[in-house]
Parts: sequence; C-alpha cells; structure tokens
Amino acid sequence: MYQYLIFDLDDTLLDFTGGEIAGIKSLFQDKLAIPADQVDQALATYQEINHGLWHQYEQDEIPRQQIFDTRFALTLAALKIDGDAAELENEYAYLRNHNFRLLPYATDVLKNLSSDHTIIAGTNGQEATQLLRLKETGLDQYFDQIYTSEGVGASKPDTEFFDKIFKDNPGMNADNTVMIGDGLGSDILGGQNYDLDTIWLNAKGQDLPADLHPTHQVTNLVDLEKVFN
Repeated sequence: MYQYLIFDLDDTLLDFTGGEIAGIKSLFQDKLAIPADQVDQALATYQEINHGLWHQYEQDEIPRQQIFDTRFALTLAALKIDGDAAELENEYAYLRNHNFRLLPYATDVLKNLSSDHTIIAGTNGQEATQLLRLKETGLDQYFDQIYTSEGVGASKPDTEFFDKIFKDNPGMNADNTVMIGDGLGSDILGGQNYDLDTIWLNAKGQDLPADLHPTHQVTNLVDLEKVFN
C-alpha cells in the first residue's frame, strides 16, 4: 500500500521533549538559580512561549530566527528574572544539539520498515542539529532522504515543503505515500492539505480537532509498525 514513508523526527522518533525538559531545567537552576520547587513552573512558562513562537513560524507569521532570538528574553520577562537571554540560547543550543535520546522502539521500527519502504525524514528542525542527532543515534542509516525546513526553505504544513520532496521522487503519489508524525498543526495538517494519508502518533492522548482527519491514529511506535503489516 505505502511505499514512501515521510517521518517527522522530534517527538516522533527522537525524544525531543525529554531532552528539552532536562536541558531547560538544568539551565534554569544552574544559570538563573531558580529554586527546585519553582523550576517546573518556569519550564512551563518557557514551553508555552516557545510553542507559541513555533506555531507562529509554522503559520508563516514570523521568521524562524525570531524564535531563537526572542524565546528566552520573553521567558525572562514573564518570570520577572534578570538574565542574559543570548547566553541562555547559546547554552541551550549546545544541549539541544547533543540530545541523543530516542523514543522507545524507534530503532527497531525504522530498521524493520526500511527493508521494504523508502524512508524519508521531513522535519521543521534545524538542519545541522537534526543531521547530527540522526548520526549520533544511528538512525541516519535507515533514511533514504532527509529534508529540513531550513534546507527546503519552507516548513510544514506549507505545501512548498512537500513540493520539494515530491519533485525529488517522481515515483511518489498520494496513493503510495504517507506522512507520519506527532504534530497536528504541522505533520497532520500538512499531509492533509497535500491530499496524503497521515498517521498521527498521539502518545499524549490529545483530543483531535474537528477539522483534522488523520487516516490512522496510534499511541506508540509499536502500534505504528502494525499499520504496515
């Protein structure tokens, strides 16, 4: 049925959230001296601001660089804490680039699927960061192609992102291609707008908005593999 599998990376295969939580907590405690009993609330403030900025980027409302230029400054302002936002961003960039955590069964699932499918990465992440993380986790060996929003010049859910992938793969069509990811506003909406089947990895038990219609819904990567059996 499906020959071409387009995988999101962060929180689909790579445990981005786990690394983010550990990294931000470490920064807040080490660099800002936020007490342990307040660090969870500070983390929640950062995540709300960061997610909002990424949503604006995915809607073409702000350039990608604005996320990195402003998220810590906005967080410090919201927390009413003095600090060097640029230093925090630089420190976090190092931690993010060296977050090599995987979600459970990511390696096994990719290894099994790569034997008889074309495996493509389609991510809104930074190119150098994602390439390094794929290399260090060993997942790079299972991907036939890797596309980042930085490299493509467009981000999911924009059709231009998918245009590039389809242009490079003349054999792809809506019947033999599926978009797989955890992001409703990027992966599922992007695939849906491109008339692709989609598989939503809903590990957090989120509610599905009425305007989104993933073809399949799974809660973990083991169940994802069953879709192709």
